[in-house]
Amino acid sequence: MQVLPPLPENLSTYYRSYVRYMKEVDLLQALQNASDEIEFFLRSVPPEKENFIYAPGKWMLKEVIGHLCDTERILTYRALRFARNDKAPLQGFEENDYVANSNFKSRTLQSMGIEFLIIRESSIAFFNSLDETDFDRTGEANKSLVSVRDLLFFIITHQRHHFAIIKERYLSH
Repeated sequence: MQVLPPLPENLSTYYRSYVRYMKEVDLLQALQNASDEIEFFLRSVPPEKENFIYAPGKWMLKEVIGHLCDTERILTYRALRFARNDKAPLQGFEENDYVANSNFKSRTLQSMGIEFLIIRESSIAFFNSLDETDFDRTGEANKSLVSVRDLLFFIITHQRHHFAIIKERYLSH
């Protein structure tokens, strides 16, 4: 089954800003490709960059990876709820609070990478278990109407967005 990306005009303004990170025409294939990118990308990070912070008040590199883990868990949970036609509104989450209340700083990038890949494998299994109609089911999250398709799109593009920032601001120094 091929799952097309959402039309940009159907996305929230926030999600629309991530369209440039979607190069595939099949979201399920893109999720697999993005999974392959994780392993390759994390192996390319020099050990001395794990704790690097590019500016005051920003996260260290491994905290960004932890943020990606947290976000993918939350977005996949939302997709599960909406795919099952659960209409209860879901609250947003404050990413800075999640990172501040984590132990990402004390972990290795390798352990974070393993966790990220396990989360991704779970996401791949979940999204591959859905049928075509499930991707168009919607629900309310963070006071916005989103579809399962939108959430899958954002999982992929959110990762790529942060990898681009890591390359530009963490690894270029």
